[in-house]
Amino acid sequence: MIGMNTAIKQSLSLSKITKSYGPVSVLKGIDVEVSEGEFIVLLGPSGCGKSTLLHAIAGLHPIDSGDIVIQGKTVTDTPTRERDVAMVFQSYALYPNMSVAQNIGFPLRMRKLSKEEIAMKVAEVARLLQIEPLLERKPRELSGGQRQRVAIGRALVRDPKVFLFDEPLSNLDATLRVETRAEIKRLHERIGKTMVYVTHDQIEAMTLATRIVVMNKGDIQQIGTPFEIYHKPENTFVARFVGSPSMQFINGRLLKDGSGVRFTDGKDWTLPMPFPELGADGSTEVILGVRPEHIKLVPSDQEGHEALVDLVESTGPEDNVTLSVNGQKVTARLETGITKSGQTVKVQIATDKVSLFDAASGKRIN
Repeated sequence: MIGMNTAIKQSLSLSKITKSYGPVSVLKGIDVEVSEGEFIVLLGPSGCGKSTLLHAIAGLHPIDSGDIVIQGKTVTDTPTRERDVAMVFQSYALYPNMSVAQNIGFPLRMRKLSKEEIAMKVAEVARLLQIEPLLERKPRELSGGQRQRVAIGRALVRDPKVFLFDEPLSNLDATLRVETRAEIKRLHERIGKTMVYVTHDQIEAMTLATRIVVMNKGDIQQIGTPFEIYHKPENTFVARFVGSPSMQFINGRLLKDGSGVRFTDGKDWTLPMPFPELGADGSTEVILGVRPEHIKLVPSDQEGHEALVDLVESTGPEDNVTLSVNGQKVTARLETGITKSGQTVKVQIATDKVSLFDAASGKRIN
């Protein structure tokens, strides 16, 4: 029966994983601990090493150094077929001349299970994925979303220790991506199995993950829950990469005086900061980060900063509005239809929501 083994707490351990292709270092000492039943998303731009790491877990790419442990067993040098993992690719990789039922049951035939056992397990997976009416069809008779569900079914029927997903939704159109993403989330909630999922799509990461591993240039930038990644980014890369529009940055200093700590860019922005422990000695060079939804319009008679509306981009329910404060450009997420280009408005920043980063290193300091 497909389900979660609650006796084992640690599902996957990656320790000091390195991988190079010639002079190019692709993975630079990766450390990740995954508990049983977690949904881990490897997120990052193209070329950051996330797919290489996934393939290393699967045994498709040998690593240069480090250890891969699956449910307490070191599998660093173990062949793929003996690791008890199942991988779902973006290309589906279905056998065109086999029916859906035959495609799903193929791994079980390789294990020499009886026809009765195979039929029972295929039927169970088909019910779980709601593809029972498709069992006699060939892949060419299916939509992209249906093909991907069959590919997931073929992985699921093996009841592996770890599921690996390599950008499984990248070939689907926008509507099918949303539908299939929801199916994958429901599947994880039903079976409680450990899943490791690669994507460059932050929406997929935020909606699917229990924890996100943000990668860049072969290094891990941050590991955290979707809430932590979005609201408490550990550096300016994570802050810029996660969120659309991305976090807005203003360079400046923290000054401490009798009234507390203030942020100033020396020209236009002066903001009180709710961080009394910062800037204790004179001033500190910082980067202030603010999410677009934390920049609000206020009436002209309230305290705030005057801004010129430079560009309005409608997304339907909201507008992404580029504002210019004496040449400093920031983007706010505002209610649709309340601003227009060329308009002068007054804005406030929710200072209790801001992030502060060290100007030299880009690392979070609050």
